[in-house]
Amino acid sequence: MTTPVVYQYQQALDAFRREGREPPLLKRMSELISLLDLSTTLGSTLTGAEILDAALLIVMGELQVARGALYVAEGEEGFRRRAGRGLPPGTAEVLGRVEVKEAPFAPAPEDAGLDGFALVCPVRKAGRVIALLGLGPRAEGRPFGPEETGFLESLAACAATPIENGLIYEELRRVNRSLSVKVYQLHSLFDIGRELTASLDEDAIERLVATTVMGHFLASRCALYRLGPEGLDLAHARGVRAGEAPRRIPGEAGTLQRELPVPRCVPDMPPGELREALLGSRFALAVPLAAGERLSGLLAVGERPGGRAFGEEDLEFAGALARQTQAALEGARLHRVRLEKERQDRDLQIAREIQQSLFPRGAPPVEGFDVVAQSRSCFQVGGDYYDFIPLEGGRLGLVVADVSGKGTPASLMMASVHAWLQAMAGTARPTQVLERLNRFLYANTQTSRYVTLFYGELDPARRRLDYVNAGHVPPYVRRARGGEERLTVGGAVLGLLDDVALEAGQVDFGAGDLLAVVTDGVTEASDPRGDEFGDERVRRVLAESESRGAAAVLSALVAAVDAWTGAAGCTDDLTALILGAK
Repeated sequence: MTTPVVYQYQQALDAFRREGREPPLLKRMSELISLLDLSTTLGSTLTGAEILDAALLIVMGELQVARGALYVAEGEEGFRRRAGRGLPPGTAEVLGRVEVKEAPFAPAPEDAGLDGFALVCPVRKAGRVIALLGLGPRAEGRPFGPEETGFLESLAACAATPIENGLIYEELRRVNRSLSVKVYQLHSLFDIGRELTASLDEDAIERLVATTVMGHFLASRCALYRLGPEGLDLAHARGVRAGEAPRRIPGEAGTLQRELPVPRCVPDMPPGELREALLGSRFALAVPLAAGERLSGLLAVGERPGGRAFGEEDLEFAGALARQTQAALEGARLHRVRLEKERQDRDLQIAREIQQSLFPRGAPPVEGFDVVAQSRSCFQVGGDYYDFIPLEGGRLGLVVADVSGKGTPASLMMASVHAWLQAMAGTARPTQVLERLNRFLYANTQTSRYVTLFYGELDPARRRLDYVNAGHVPPYVRRARGGEERLTVGGAVLGLLDDVALEAGQVDFGAGDLLAVVTDGVTEASDPRGDEFGDERVRRVLAESESRGAAAVLSALVAAVDAWTGAAGCTDDLTALILGAK
């Protein structure tokens, strides 16, 4: 390491010593040569460790000490030994708290880690201590005098800038390495993200994630758990033999979330069943899968070759991959839900078409009467029902029914009522037909299901309607000569009780009289404030439009209900049947 210039000075000094002459400046020249050699060494192109080791040897040779160490500042953690010579076993690698004085000082017993040195020289830059030079006892027990301490102060001044530059250079190298790793990780995340978004199969996503994790970390095993009602359930595993990983890790979502809020090395996790289960299966890294703040699963990664630990960059990569995995799994789940909804929509559309086919295609001609009806479901399918059933002797069966509930279950029950009445209407008195229908519904439907139903048999020749009202909204009869009646004779709803006793009522029609049968989707229709349409408004519409015929009455009633509900929309199926005597 000695330069030609330094070598020439050293030869001159050696010549003086051989001749036995001791010029006054000999000692000073020796120190200057050492400082020059030190500066040259610190400015060389060797690696950082080699430079510091060579510089330490120069100082130890000049001061004739057999023990020396150089500690360099390392962030807020203190000082770490970067070079050492002649150190006894057990010498501190990292220094504890040291009270740094202004000049080379003899360490006190409380200066942890420095008790093996006779003198410590701080190296300062811009008022900050960046290094500590520790030197052992001199040869033959000679003390450190003013000349030696002066040399050390000069040495510290010369070494400050090169050491600081070395620290900056190493920090830049560390940052560059970190940036290189992050760039590589970003490329990996970009590639895996592109593949994840290209798949809508949850099993394929899990296989891809497991393969990626094992390849990136060179891990021997990987497992992916999904959160279920009773804990974490194993969804996919790679490199795990049967029985090596638990099929389920019990625990509540909140507890599991607290135990694993962020990616963590398994040994660093808080004690608990999750940590013990992962350690028992030789998993070294646990990464939560979370939708927002809610835990949805867990990615467990096995040990790396040689037991190499997972660093901060690894944890960041694992967290980013977990977020991509969760997004991909959520996308696949939403895709599955969308497909299921489309299938249900197709099924509902078919059910709606079937249900619509059960309604009469039009009102039959009835001598002396006009009859019209309309039914509108609040959803795709509904539980309201009306029908016209031709009977013997020119009579006509009129049916308006409302099944409890809405949607598909109500529509299925409505289909059963339709089939029964089509088959049984006219075979017995109206009360007997409905009592048999009640027993059928009670035996074949859920106990919470029932039907309100108005059934009447119209005899056009006699202008008479025999009817039974089974818990339905009482129909309205408007008389042309003035006055109104409500048809209430009947009994309880159908399907709720095993046995019901029904009564039949009669009503005769004169010219101009009007019958309106509606479901509660008319009377209980609500406006945006929650007020119901009510009986009084039904009466008002009937009174204002009865002179214009049955079709006009029906149109006016439906329009009035729609205007009343407005932006609130429907809350129930709407059905109305209007019968007008000519």
